[in-house]
Amino acid sequence: MISLRFRDRVAELIRKNLFRSIKYSLSGYLGFFALEIVTFLGLRLVGYSRIVEIDAVAFFTGVSLEFLVNEYWTTRNEGLHEGSVRGIFLRLGKFQVLNLLGNIIAISIQLALLRYLGVYPLIGNIVGSAIAFPFNYIIQMKSVWGIDTVR
Repeated sequence: MISLRFRDRVAELIRKNLFRSIKYSLSGYLGFFALEIVTFLGLRLVGYSRIVEIDAVAFFTGVSLEFLVNEYWTTRNEGLHEGSVRGIFLRLGKFQVLNLLGNIIAISIQLALLRYLGVYPLIGNIVGSAIAFPFNYIIQMKSVWGIDTVR
């Protein structure tokens, strides 16, 4: 039988991660929305021939917006938040680097869907972002803000 103390710890862990992950998810939607806008505008302005460059700018823009929302809303009352400009830029740099793997996955899926199935690039962004979400949440909370999501 599970002890009351263990159950309380598990319930607290779920509660903290549930609300934080919902906020993290909402910040991700905002970042994703920015990414989609930049991708759409880039495709309209310069066309498919520059899709890799468009994707790079779109992901940098979306991830930066996502970081700012996470910094000032999702993790506002917990974790590491050195208030200096240097501290913010260091956390932004970590956040960008940690998102790189997820971005590579999303771009690879997007390009494969476009090339082999003729799927519009915005749909590929949705699939890739969904796959990268759990990895990004766990790793970023720990590495960027020092928040342990499994304890």
